Amino acid sequence: MRKIYWIILLLQWSTTIGFTQNNPPLLTVCNSTCTGNLGENSFPDGDFGAGQPNVLQMNPGLAPGYQYKFNPPPDDGFYTITNNTTNWGSFAATAWINIADNGPQTNGYMMVVNASYQPGLFYRKTVNVCENTLYEFSIDVINLLESYLSNQIQPNIAFLIDGQVVCETGNVPADQKWRTVRFSFTTVPGQTSVELSLRNNAPGGLGNDLAIDNISFRACGPEIELPVVQFYCAGKSLVLGANLQNSPYTNTVYQWQFAPNSAQNWTNLPNANTPSVEIPIPSDSSYFRLVVASSVGNLALPYCSAISSASQPMLENLSDFAITGTDTIVCNGAPGILFAGNFAQFAWSTGEITSQITAATPGLYSVTITSAQGCTASDDLEVFEVTLVAEAAWQDPVCAGDATGSVKAFAIQGGVGPIAYAVDGGVKQTLPDFYQLTEGQHTLVVSDSLQCKFTIPFELQDPPPFELSLGPDQQIMEGDSLLLISKFNYIPIQYTWQPAGGLNCKNCPTPLATPFRTTTYTLQVVDQLGCSATDSIYIEVLPNFDIYAPNVFRPDVSENGANNYFTIFPSKSVVRIQQLKVYNRWGAEIFSRKDLAPGDRALLWDGTDMGARIADSGVYIWTATLVFFDGQVKTYKGDVTLLRQ
Repeated sequence: MRKIYWIILLLQWSTTIGFTQNNPPLLTVCNSTCTGNLGENSFPDGDFGAGQPNVLQMNPGLAPGYQYKFNPPPDDGFYTITNNTTNWGSFAATAWINIADNGPQTNGYMMVVNASYQPGLFYRKTVNVCENTLYEFSIDVINLLESYLSNQIQPNIAFLIDGQVVCETGNVPADQKWRTVRFSFTTVPGQTSVELSLRNNAPGGLGNDLAIDNISFRACGPEIELPVVQFYCAGKSLVLGANLQNSPYTNTVYQWQFAPNSAQNWTNLPNANTPSVEIPIPSDSSYFRLVVASSVGNLALPYCSAISSASQPMLENLSDFAITGTDTIVCNGAPGILFAGNFAQFAWSTGEITSQITAATPGLYSVTITSAQGCTASDDLEVFEVTLVAEAAWQDPVCAGDATGSVKAFAIQGGVGPIAYAVDGGVKQTLPDFYQLTEGQHTLVVSDSLQCKFTIPFELQDPPPFELSLGPDQQIMEGDSLLLISKFNYIPIQYTWQPAGGLNCKNCPTPLATPFRTTTYTLQVVDQLGCSATDSIYIEVLPNFDIYAPNVFRPDVSENGANNYFTIFPSKSVVRIQQLKVYNRWGAEIFSRKDLAPGDRALLWDGTDMGARIADSGVYIWTATLVFFDGQVKTYKGDVTLLRQ
């Protein structure tokens, strides 16, 4: 029966194990008491490396109790080195979670173990050690089983030293989390190597499968406090000092190391065997670290010593330091403001110790600053006395709301070097004239090459606005006319009406408007100064549904044709006579016309029937269907009396 697979949890514990090689004590859980810095990893391939192939295509020979599988997923009693389980089929597609390795490396490998039915070793390696040294052994582990299968057997990992079980993880639940399992122990006098093993300790059956990564076996030393970046001053040496705490050593020896271009390829610094070291000529591209051990012999062995983090020198460059400020002059009696930046300490030639001072009188001012790292720099600055005055004249905008205001500076006296001008904080220019200004408060600044400034505030005012009114919106019946009357507070010299359709004049103050449809008319007027105003009037054109039809006619009288015919007379809102029909007293249709324009002569009934026979005197019924300009269709009816002599 196919087994179900589990994910291994990351467990963290801490306790020291002391033992003889023949009789290590068994702990119920794996613990570590290492709180300091660690040394080099005795398993340089503990993260299993990285590669593009999904499965490592060579047997690493790591699991004496298991066989290596080149085609995933591994079956019971098999293991494989892989960078991802996502695309695996078979039982892994439904029973295992999809994971990658537990590290930052692209395509990093991990070890996937399909537990056998009997407990067995799935990892074993012999490493060198030093006597009387604290070590920490750790792995990252995850249960491969999907969480909904949590009722299956959970992995239980035993850690062995020289074949003897030292501690166990206990059952690892299926919760899709990597966990770190670690424990520490101290070697005994004369001990030079240990065999480290991992064993699946759970009974066989459904489940009980795992992945491991980041196997680490390192010597544990004191906590080594060393700055990651150490600043130094130009032209001075650098002193690096480390602070050690919680050391497991009864005796501590030191060795400083140096790497020229990156934090690798380390070499020993000669005679650098104290907690601090002086670097006569530091470089920003170099790195330093401190190696500590319990004896001189252990210090030379990477698996017996502890290592600090790398520290990089960083030059604090104060070569560009200079006094700055808003002014370097006493301008028109106002003191200059000198600023020395943001540093730890200040010493001015005036005796002041603040970052900013006022230069009330002309003369030479100097300052020495000290940074937080103890580096110093100095600068001096000559402060001059300058007088600069000017006058200005300005013009208000021609029209309300436009940008036709202007200002001009004149009568410039004093100053040093070229004079510059600016309005409202804008770009400086060499010409004293400024145009295209709007109403409101403004500031003209006159300045010289030393930034002495003379400020002239001024205000521009708009004239009363050009006001135009066409009155309220209007409604008219279709075909009617409306006189458009404009009112204004200035005398226009130009009138422009838009649109021109329906107006008898588009360049006069009071045109007659006869729009055929609802229209908004807009008038723009311009006065002799070029100021303009605009207003609009909305004229809604309503359809006229009135029609006229005579109620009597006599075809055989009136030589001039008046009242000799019957027809209908619609309003100008009608665009088409859809139909006109006349019926006799018995309901017979005797006259009919369709789809004719209003006023068409074919709409005249002369008192004859369809066969051109003369109709008798009497009352006749008529109906008419009319189409109006807005699309509405209406039907009308009535009667007419035909009279004959």
